[in-house]
Amino acid sequence: MNSTLFRPLIVPAKTAVLLVFVPNSIKQQAAVNQALEQVGKELGESIRITRVDGIIHPEVVLSFGIQRLPSFVLLKHGIEIWRYNGLPDAEELIGHLTTQLQEEAKG
Repeated sequence: MNSTLFRPLIVPAKTAVLLVFVPNSIKQQAAVNQALEQVGKELGESIRITRVDGIIHPEVVLSFGIQRLPSFVLLKHGIEIWRYNGLPDAEELIGHLTTQLQEEAKG
């Protein structure tokens, strides 16, 4: 078995992390990438974006119970605080993430 297919997924505990479970469709991947580029520009250092490929990390997809791609899961200190299934537009995604990060900062 080729062990390079099963690389560990490391998620830092101090930063909010957006796990993005990417679809296999090239068209959908392009749309996700475009949205994530805008998210990165808007939210900068307040969030870390990590793409999860189901072929490379099937155990992560299973552990999060992902049924639909793309899916977005926001983690803070290793705990899931928000989830979205499907492809929102960039503005909608930024709005959801900003709200969740602000609520976490208050709590």
